[in-house]
Amino acid sequence: MNTEKTRSQPPNEPAGCLTGVARAIALVVVLPVRLVWDALVFCLRQLWRWVLAPIGRVLGWLIHHLIVIPLRFLWEWVLVPVGRALWWVIDLLVVTPLKWLWRGVLLPVLKALWWVVDLLVVTPLKWLWRYVLAPVGRAIGAVLAWAWDVAGRVSRVVGRAIGWVLWNAIGRPLAWTYRVVLTPVGHWLRTWVWRPVAAAARAVRTAAREVRAALFGGPR
Repeated sequence: MNTEKTRSQPPNEPAGCLTGVARAIALVVVLPVRLVWDALVFCLRQLWRWVLAPIGRVLGWLIHHLIVIPLRFLWEWVLVPVGRALWWVIDLLVVTPLKWLWRGVLLPVLKALWWVVDLLVVTPLKWLWRYVLAPVGRAIGAVLAWAWDVAGRVSRVVGRAIGWVLWNAIGRPLAWTYRVVLTPVGHWLRTWVWRPVAAAARAVRTAAREVRAALFGGPR
């Protein structure tokens, strides 16, 4: 019974109408764009098939036959043989003579010069250094080290002697004078001079305060 009631009810007519209207509007808007797109794609395909592709094949054929093949022929039959010939000429006229000059002339001359320099300069300098300068230098260094050590010892002895003389000539008399004369004098002055003077000064200050207080009033 519920199924029969559902079938007897009418469908949602407003929703179906809106969907149909939206689809119609979309079709009206999209259809011209799709037609233009399909026409553009068709035109491009025809342009590539009947214009661009044949032109490209023609250009490729022209480049291959007018540039690639001549360059290949020029490289194989002109540049490579000319380069080989030039290298053969350079090797024959420059490289080979330079090799011969180096091996046959310059190298022997340099070896002879080095032998002369070694014989007349290097070997005498080595002998002079080994048997004269190095031993003399070591001897001078040893003598200087010994003299430096002895001078240090003498300097320490002289320093102690000068210190002993200065102590006995100046330091000891000064110490004796300070201990025997100045210290007792200082004690006597402190006891019999500075203390009475300080006491008299305190008495004078006290009397002055009392006089001021008696004349002008105020605390004593």
